[in-house]
Amino acid sequence: MKQYTVTGMSCAACSARVEKAVSKVDGVTSCSVSLLTNSMGVEGSATDAQIVEAVEQAGYGASPKAQQQNQKMTKRITA
Repeated sequence: MKQYTVTGMSCAACSARVEKAVSKVDGVTSCSVSLLTNSMGVEGSATDAQIVEAVEQAGYGASPKAQQQNQKMTKRITA
């Protein structure tokens, strides 16, 4: 399961809207959104770009968690 961070959610309706939008993406077989942790798990063959675009079209932000970890590590190394 690929993990993403989702931004801009403030209620259960927000997380449901994100989950519904991502579930409609071709290649997504499963999507689970957590409002508490601002995270989302997605299974299937859809690309990161397709998933992020679906979240943005729904009015929220998203990024793959691995990408965020790499950015944090790069900041630590260059600091």
